[in-house]
Amino acid sequence: MRSCRRDPQFGFPAARRCHSLVQLDRSAYICGGYDGHTIFSDLWMIDLISLQWTHLPASLPEPGVYFHSAAVTADGLMVVHGGVVQIDTRRSHRVFAVWLRLPSLRLLCWQKLIETQSCMLHRSRQCLLQAGIPPDLVDTISTST
Repeated sequence: MRSCRRDPQFGFPAARRCHSLVQLDRSAYICGGYDGHTIFSDLWMIDLISLQWTHLPASLPEPGVYFHSAAVTADGLMVVHGGVVQIDTRRSHRVFAVWLRLPSLRLLCWQKLIETQSCMLHRSRQCLLQAGIPPDLVDTISTST
């Protein structure tokens, strides 16, 4: 039986509960959590083949969060929603997203276009297609017919 290998600088993630865990390809990612005293805001990755832990430089925008939800897209965008941010007293409704791997330039451009031209979200599918937006990108937003 092989044992896990520590991150050279940060060691292993602290023991925790109420964290989120998502898997993307051959890696699993844990985010946030709680150990009974501390609420964590860190993000860790473990390579499921080599069992190598890596502490990632991202952190949650709240001081920490537990009992939250997380999901990851096929493109590698992890989205975290809600959770407890102050021990047993305050919940969050915030949404936080972090790329777990470098997205394509095409996807980054599409994301920036949506952010800067939010009026596109209210245009019909046909209007977006006529403007030259590829159908698969149009399908990523909810539009009227």
